[in-house]
Amino acid sequence: MIIFLYGADSFRSKRMLGEMKKKFALDVDPNAQSISVLDGQSTNLKEINDKINTGSLFVKKRLIIIENIFKNKNTKLFSELSEYLKKFENSEEIVLIFWEEDLGKSDKSLKIDSKKLFAILNKQKFAQEFVPLTNNQLLSFIKKEAELYNKKIEISAGLELINLTNNDLWQITREMRKLSFHSDKEIISLKDVQEMVVGSYNEDIFALTDAISAKNKSLTIRLLEEQYSAGLTDEYLLTMLIRQFKILLQLREALDTKLAPGGLASKLKLHPYIIKKGLFQTKNFSSLTLKNYLNRLIHLDFLNKNGLADIKTELTVFISEL
Repeated sequence: MIIFLYGADSFRSKRMLGEMKKKFALDVDPNAQSISVLDGQSTNLKEINDKINTGSLFVKKRLIIIENIFKNKNTKLFSELSEYLKKFENSEEIVLIFWEEDLGKSDKSLKIDSKKLFAILNKQKFAQEFVPLTNNQLLSFIKKEAELYNKKIEISAGLELINLTNNDLWQITREMRKLSFHSDKEIISLKDVQEMVVGSYNEDIFALTDAISAKNKSLTIRLLEEQYSAGLTDEYLLTMLIRQFKILLQLREALDTKLAPGGLASKLKLHPYIIKKGLFQTKNFSSLTLKNYLNRLIHLDFLNKNGLADIKTELTVFISEL
């Protein structure tokens, strides 16, 4: 069996991936000895084949999760996989889940070999694209998140949360958890959101990326320490840094294609304030540099979510190598 989860809404696809992994462990392999997670950016056919053919002696079924395979720079792998995967399409014992973030059906970054693999994965019975939710869908999502904590939320509060987080489900879920434990009140009000939610336009993140763009290592490390001292988590810092570098890359590429600054807000669907701050920072970056930084941060996020690294140490190393 082959499952393909992808799309711009990486939060919901990641949540579904987690639910599938949990269900497999619950139904098939409580010790999770037959579950493997591979970093698709660096894997190869031999590693994938080895994981498929190894596992628990007591459990025949295998679950192999491959994340971000389309970010792999070995283009030969795509053609290899296109042939290799055919024998697992109807397999009952091997479950292959491909999870890909920031990839849509019309993604123009895919080359010939990767397009062929994408077409094969996307035709699978269990392929699903996760597109960003509309405002009404986001309100419904927020309502359900509140119910997880036995809470309700005012419509005005939900709309304000959407506005402050720029529709970011990763941040919305963190903020909903914080708001739910904020008080014993059953209903989360507009006032609660306004008082408790900082919002996406975090000046500290701008300051951090400012220091990174200036290659001021001592200042960057000091700002990072201040964020940790303020109680921010690895997950939050990585999410915000990844989001900011994605925005900077969008702005850099838009400028490189001669898009007029005045049209950036509507073209990229970003808040004018973010455009203004980001344009200043992009002057110190090339598109290639931004892509390298972004890929490295995404890889750190992968390591963090799988418990494979001390993120504070890794971020410090990242900064020291600027």
